[in-house]
Amino acid sequence: MKTNTSMLSKKQQIQKMISLPTITLAAQEADRFIDYIVDESVMKGRARVIKMNKAVQNVRALGLGTTDFLHPGATFSTSEYKKTLSHNKIELSSKKVRGCIAIFDDDLEDNIEGDQFANHLMKMVAKKISNELDIAYWIGDTNASGNAFGDTDIKSLWDGWRYRIATGDTVGDTYENDVSGVATILDATSDFTVAEGKIGMVAKTAPYNWEFKYNLMLQSLASKYKVGGLGNLAFYNNDQVTQNYIEALAARSTVLGDNAILGAGPVQYGRVPIVDCPNMSITMDGAATIANELCTGGAYTDCLLTPNGNLVIGIQRDIKIESQREAADEATYWFYSMRAVPAIENINACIMTRKLIVTGTMLEA
Repeated sequence: MKTNTSMLSKKQQIQKMISLPTITLAAQEADRFIDYIVDESVMKGRARVIKMNKAVQNVRALGLGTTDFLHPGATFSTSEYKKTLSHNKIELSSKKVRGCIAIFDDDLEDNIEGDQFANHLMKMVAKKISNELDIAYWIGDTNASGNAFGDTDIKSLWDGWRYRIATGDTVGDTYENDVSGVATILDATSDFTVAEGKIGMVAKTAPYNWEFKYNLMLQSLASKYKVGGLGNLAFYNNDQVTQNYIEALAARSTVLGDNAILGAGPVQYGRVPIVDCPNMSITMDGAATIANELCTGGAYTDCLLTPNGNLVIGIQRDIKIESQREAADEATYWFYSMRAVPAIENINACIMTRKLIVTGTMLEA
């Protein structure tokens, strides 16, 4: 005889429910897998792209030299004629990079995203490519004797922007510009009033002056590169350097410091924007060599000031994607390739500060 639940007291109903057998529900998976890959590429996105129609292409610069062109008419002579032009050649020599990822049939059939799994994976690959190119464009080094990168590392394919600046700061250097001049490299441990430490520091002793290393960098840049407006320039540094700058502004307890904490407006020094570049290493050592500064045991980083578009990427072939079916593996192989090279149009318009740190106190060491 079936029990009429409505005739049971509330207490009896609860007791009946408790007596039901325990049911264990199977764990339910989400409809997406977690993607931890973030596109952190910044520098390559702000660089100027030059399309190359052959493997080696030259970008030439012409100048009239440093002597005056105009002279008093009464004394003007043939010795003052401009007969020789100064010129500089920037060689773009593209290098090929390749990569491949296999997408197996079982993964397509079993994965929680179904048919979208392959698309999601390809997007992850695209972000991974962007990050690796950003790092290689900045820190690449072909120097055989001082190169810390092996033959299987794309950072050994070309001389990156940082290497070109570091080997273009003296007349006669490999990347010195014969028309405009050399790059300027500042050492955070010796070239500043309040040496060492963070981007913004205060002296330990009276009158406890503050110093922001952005200031000397801006002073070191020739005035001719500021004619178009300071908004046409940018400081490039790791986001932790920017955070140190905000921290220093906040410590001064000013309206500017309050605005920096609140994020009121874009972060900049004066009228020059500050661009966060997560792929700029903060673990370099203090060695004189270039590539070997990318060490995990170091504590240094860089800051670069240069006009927008001065960093160049020559591209002979944009990313090409081709697929190949391998029935034996029950998989589809996706091949990626491109041909590119980084360069700098005018090395004289680059001011780089080395040996910055992002840890420690804001007081002078």
